[in-house]
Amino acid sequence: MTRLKRRLGLGQAVAVGVGGTIGGGIFVLIGAAAGDAGPSVLLSFVLAFAASLLIALPYAELSSRFPLAGGGYAFAKAVFDRGWAFLLGWAYWGAYVFISGYVTLGFGGYLQLLTGIPGLVGAEILIALVTTMNLIGLRVSGKAQAILVAGSIVVLAGFAASGLSHVEAQNFSPFFPSASGGVLAAALLAFLAFGGFDMVASAGEEVTRPERNLPLAIFLTLAIVLGLYLVIAYVAVGTVPWARLGASSAPLSVAAAAFLGPELGPRMIGIAAILTTAATANAVLIVTSRVTFAMSRDGMLPSALSAIRTSSTAPWASVLLNGFLIALVPLLESVVLAATIGGFLYVFHFVFPIAAVVVLRRRERKVKPSRSSFRVPAGWIVLPLSFVSCAILIVASGLIGIAVGSFWLGLGVILWWSGLLGGRLKNREAGGDEVFPRHAESSVNECPQKWGETEQKQKVN
Repeated sequence: MTRLKRRLGLGQAVAVGVGGTIGGGIFVLIGAAAGDAGPSVLLSFVLAFAASLLIALPYAELSSRFPLAGGGYAFAKAVFDRGWAFLLGWAYWGAYVFISGYVTLGFGGYLQLLTGIPGLVGAEILIALVTTMNLIGLRVSGKAQAILVAGSIVVLAGFAASGLSHVEAQNFSPFFPSASGGVLAAALLAFLAFGGFDMVASAGEEVTRPERNLPLAIFLTLAIVLGLYLVIAYVAVGTVPWARLGASSAPLSVAAAAFLGPELGPRMIGIAAILTTAATANAVLIVTSRVTFAMSRDGMLPSALSAIRTSSTAPWASVLLNGFLIALVPLLESVVLAATIGGFLYVFHFVFPIAAVVVLRRRERKVKPSRSSFRVPAGWIVLPLSFVSCAILIVASGLIGIAVGSFWLGLGVILWWSGLLGGRLKNREAGGDEVFPRHAESSVNECPQKWGETEQKQKVN
């Protein structure tokens, strides 16, 4: 079996997660969230973090047990049958292809404000650049990711530090202008801004010491993002009336102009937006290419997509395909449509990993997991709450998101059962729709130990 090499350390894994999370959301969604909740948007971000953490805990456990390319798809393949694994992979793939639209168009929009280059042209330039970097190899794109993330955090931290002394208490009164309903509505928007921690698991096959670094990278990603989001939201709401933020399509630029001036403020935010959206676009391409690579390697997509470069081990065929698909999304010229469809598919895919942990818990009555792997604490409470969080967010996707997202899922089901992608036909040739209990049980007990032994041997040599 073709495997990717483990070259990403903890710092680079966190860079992938943070870069995938701090994207266009904080530059746009904070305004819409403030318009719903007013100053209590700070509480909305805390609630969104809690929902993200509930969903991230099962994801962290599975990434520790199954550190393979594809993230949630790899988890479903290890625990459920191939049909369910294909559906999750298809949903996850579609989610990030659509989500890339608001990221790349956001990059193009901010680039146009600073340079005058048309937004669509800027979006396509970005896609070409990140595709080239990923063709060279993940080590290069990982270093570029770390640089972009560091730069964006510095700029956003500078925004927050500069604005703290300009915060006015009167802007926080009344704290609940829309009552609790506004807080909950804004929490759903804030959750989208936290999306991206799962990108770490998608590159799990290339992360060193995965049983330790993968869960740690997921939690560090959420912690870093929460701290940064809270400070930014506090400064934004404290320097500009919340109603004005809610009415703006560039809320952070409005806030920066209030205490840094109409020239410096918007320019600084524009630079930060370009850095973060570029980092997010790179992370999205890493995720989508690894998902299609993993599905191709398992016979669920055309085998050509599992081709890799021997010099860099980059899955070049999957990178090229996803670079092409992501380049098509900006042509829709609809950030809302792309984000709505992608959001539904993104939340939908989390149901499978949570269910996978429940299944593994039942299997552990006979087979105990390795102590080196991370486990969800108080699973009997956390797992039901994780399901509830997903259900609420799926309903909140709205009619358009549910309808178009369901069409994408239906298309995947048709392709699978018709055998057009080769998945179901190859599965029948292999002996039918086989569940993977043996693979899952052996992974629980043996894989973490073997990975640890491999790391020790490499250190000795």
